[in-house]
Amino acid sequence: MTDNAKKTSVFGFLKNIVAEDVPDRPTRNTPLPAAPHVVERHAFDPSVGLVKSMGPDPQALSKLEARLQSACPAPYAAFMEQYESLKEDIADERTRFKVALKTTHTTADVVIEALDHLLDTMSKAKDEFTHSFDENKNKKMTSAQEAITAGEQLIASSEEQIKAIQEKIVSLKQKRETDIQNMQDEGRRLDAILGGFSAAHTQVVHRLEDQKNRISSMPKV
Repeated sequence: MTDNAKKTSVFGFLKNIVAEDVPDRPTRNTPLPAAPHVVERHAFDPSVGLVKSMGPDPQALSKLEARLQSACPAPYAAFMEQYESLKEDIADERTRFKVALKTTHTTADVVIEALDHLLDTMSKAKDEFTHSFDENKNKKMTSAQEAITAGEQLIASSEEQIKAIQEKIVSLKQKRETDIQNMQDEGRRLDAILGGFSAAHTQVVHRLEDQKNRISSMPKV
């Protein structure tokens, strides 16, 4: 199995485990619970006065998943690969969990430590994105505000002059309105980017935390 195939298998498990429950007994008559509901973030659109639902940004989600794969500790990857390979032979999750730990010479604490590492990786990803986003937004908002301020100053100066320059004043007022509209449009676009990333980040972290809680409840080996 190639490294890419291994990573796909490992993180395929990450997506599947959140929909599984650890049984109290070897057999279970009740249906397994559905995957946890991910609360969508919402963005307020001033132009229409409505709150619009916003799901995870596909590109952000793809980058976060790729970052998880690159940060995946080797013991964790080995355990997850073994756990997946035992599904057809061992139906009971607790038994499969124990066998996977034993055959990979791993402990639940090591797996949990790996999940903590991945959660820390997600935390750093958010910090990096937020820092870059804030710098970019501040730059664009400052530039837009400077354009608006300059327009207002020109308007105030022009209005004091004689009637011959009235057309120029009208033109400058129109420019100001355009600048304001451009700032509002840019602000909404940037807020949408932040909302899409935050929703993607919440989904990934929620999945990892859910898996961590499940593994924490497993018997220590």
